[in-house]
Amino acid sequence: MESIPWFAWIVLGAIVFGSLASVADSVLKNRRKIAEIHAGPSRHEVLVRLEAIEHRLERIERALTEVPN
Repeated sequence: MESIPWFAWIVLGAIVFGSLASVADSVLKNRRKIAEIHAGPSRHEVLVRLEAIEHRLERIERALTEVPN
């Protein structure tokens, strides 16, 4: 078996490094997303905000129906 030329080692090293960098980037993005999910608002806060939005929408709809044509 012949030895691999020196420039081929550079290409192989770049492929390995690129693959490892891609895997590390994916892992870090995944951990960041999980941290954002855990740090997000609680279920109660979301429900309270949704209820406030629904009340606001009801007031807007009521105001629009009262506008004369």
